[in-house]
Amino acid sequence: VVGDRPLAGVESEGSQTCAALAAELTAPAGKTIEYWILLGEGEDRREAEQFVDAHRSRESIDAAYAEATGFWTDLFDGFSIDTPSQPLNLMVNGWLPYQNLACRIWGRSAYYQSGGAYGYRDQLQDSSAFTLLSPEITRRQILRHAERQFVEGDVLHWWHPPVGAGIRTRFSDDLLWLPLLTAEYAEATGDQQIWRETRPYLQAPLLEPGQAERFLIPENSDERGDVYEHCCRAIDRSLDVGAHGLPLMGTGDWNDGMNRIGQGGKGESVWMGFFLSTILQKFIPVCRRFEDHDRANRYEQHRLQLESALNEGGWDGQWYRRAYYDDGAPVGSARSEECQIDALAQAWAVLSGAAPADRAEMAVQSVLERLVSTEERMIKLLDPPFHRCAHDPGYIKGYLPGVRENGGQYTHGVLWFVRALGEMGRGTLACELLEMLTPVRHGDSPEMVAKYQAEPYVVAADVYGVEPHVGRAGWTWYTGSAGWMVRVATETLLGLKLDQGERLRIAPAIAADWPHCRVSYRLDDGRTRYEISIANPHRREDGVTSATLDGQPIEVVDGGGNVPLLRDGQLHTVEITL
Repeated sequence: VVGDRPLAGVESEGSQTCAALAAELTAPAGKTIEYWILLGEGEDRREAEQFVDAHRSRESIDAAYAEATGFWTDLFDGFSIDTPSQPLNLMVNGWLPYQNLACRIWGRSAYYQSGGAYGYRDQLQDSSAFTLLSPEITRRQILRHAERQFVEGDVLHWWHPPVGAGIRTRFSDDLLWLPLLTAEYAEATGDQQIWRETRPYLQAPLLEPGQAERFLIPENSDERGDVYEHCCRAIDRSLDVGAHGLPLMGTGDWNDGMNRIGQGGKGESVWMGFFLSTILQKFIPVCRRFEDHDRANRYEQHRLQLESALNEGGWDGQWYRRAYYDDGAPVGSARSEECQIDALAQAWAVLSGAAPADRAEMAVQSVLERLVSTEERMIKLLDPPFHRCAHDPGYIKGYLPGVRENGGQYTHGVLWFVRALGEMGRGTLACELLEMLTPVRHGDSPEMVAKYQAEPYVVAADVYGVEPHVGRAGWTWYTGSAGWMVRVATETLLGLKLDQGERLRIAPAIAADWPHCRVSYRLDDGRTRYEISIANPHRREDGVTSATLDGQPIEVVDGGGNVPLLRDGQLHTVEITL
């Protein structure tokens, strides 16, 4: 309500402005009027006017509103949970899928990062959170990203549609998310046809020696390959190792800010070793499925060599190191001046299975002691932050100590630590920490709201770890944390994983004091529903002891129930007991 003051009509750049519309309304005394506001876009004025004309009646507006809300209602109806953790219920049953799809996959933009580009590693990971709920979203994203790979095997770090302008870089991890997430998708859904979908490769000038990146508009080459070939080309390009037998860092791995650790071509990434080991484990069976035995054997040999190198050159005594500079100096060592420990390497040491059990326990305990603060409700990515060390790790050092990746909580990365706890069977701690990471828990009191200063319903990319702003949220909405929080809650804590689209494996890792939880899951046929009940009468953290489908016993293997999926349009009940 602006009264009799007209809007100024000011246009400006670089200042805090907003778009505003005003209209005169006259409401008779004691009467109620209805007023509709249309917000939309058209390719040109003519199309915009057509949209306006199509929505001039109450009926057309109601229909459009019903269509929009109906989409989300139907999507959320496909999967819901009911656990003793109300923050997790609130986030998983609506807010996280909404944040992930609307902001990350559709908009690719938000208040703090208004870009619109596709990130190669970014939207691939985001889409993987929909494998259970809406697998066609995952499939579509895999095929979109396969088209953004160069004939040499590397990929665009990010690109803008529709012309595809983006940057070619030396990041070491981007290209590997394609084989990892495609293998996970195919294993979950049973969609083996995706491997034979063909897509073109890109062509563009190569980076010059010493050149870290180049902005360009690539062209489609005459060469095409199926998705399996695209994935193999990505892996084959990533097998070079450095002096310690570990993958080369390039100009950054998952942590973009560590972009100068390996800029000379010799730096190595310990995390990349665990990451690549995980990928090879999942991809070798794919090679054998296609009778590509020579490649499978070569990958298996490399995986074994990598595992040995990780435990020789990667181990620091109490935890795993993070990387090695070009000159061989370690990052993430107790002897390091700064960044003595990094949560990422410890999490993936567990997730990859490459760490022996005793070392996995030590690494996890080190994170709990040095990086987790239940008082501040945060998990730091690394500690101590980069500040004055002689080496230059990259632009991460340009952040204030304790901000973003540089010693703050970088939520995307630390969620993998929570996942690792669940994989180890430490369900109580995993549930506690995952609930702690939800934005809901940062709104428990007026004092916490004043400290956090962000929305309580979307995940923040980062939380500051430096005084006087400890516990303050950084940017929100546009973060890969949304998708991974869904995956950790559903796949790790509740233990729900599809198997070839024919079975649902249920192997929970929950808090010992959770007596009961429920899951409602609609299959991809849109008609068949499974109501799943998980009972925990003996206060266990993991290990299924019995399982039934519609009252009949079903198979329990390795601590999990294997539930057959019957696409018959009926309602089925599953009882799981720990």
